[in-house]
Amino acid sequence: MKRYLLIILLLGTVLALLSASNQVTIKLTTSVPEILIHGFLRGDSTTEIFASEDVDDGFNPDGASFTYAVKTNTSIPMTVYASITPFQQQQALDPAFVNIEKILVGKDNQNESDSIVLSGYESPYDLITLNPDQGGMAVYAYTLTVVASQSDVETAPAGEYKSTVSIGIRTEN
Repeated sequence: MKRYLLIILLLGTVLALLSASNQVTIKLTTSVPEILIHGFLRGDSTTEIFASEDVDDGFNPDGASFTYAVKTNTSIPMTVYASITPFQQQQALDPAFVNIEKILVGKDNQNESDSIVLSGYESPYDLITLNPDQGGMAVYAYTLTVVASQSDVETAPAGEYKSTVSIGIRTEN
């Protein structure tokens, strides 16, 4: 009987070893890609960012406001800059121009803003220095207000005028 018990124990041990060697493993690795999306928010939306925006009241004495947003999961410091053209009269043989006096930059939901006074249209103007500090995906929103020169508006001939504000991002590395 002892002999049978010993054989059963040996057989059990051999079967246990054979079943353990049938296991397989896999190691999973991946990475999270860097995401950087910027553009304009419309209405009350805080998720959908649009590549372009039209603002109809460009000569408002308080300025034409829109919301600019950066959506990113990176922590790379970056600078948001703008290249700006003066308002140009449309469909005129000799178009008139209305200069942009300044751009106000305010962090969303704050009453204070920085004023960037324009002195020509040759080089881009730095609007925002952004140091993302949240882990994961975050949206940083700013209210930009473009203020036209009201003295130019008063002397401008009638017609439709357009200005373009092109916004880009430059990273700090």
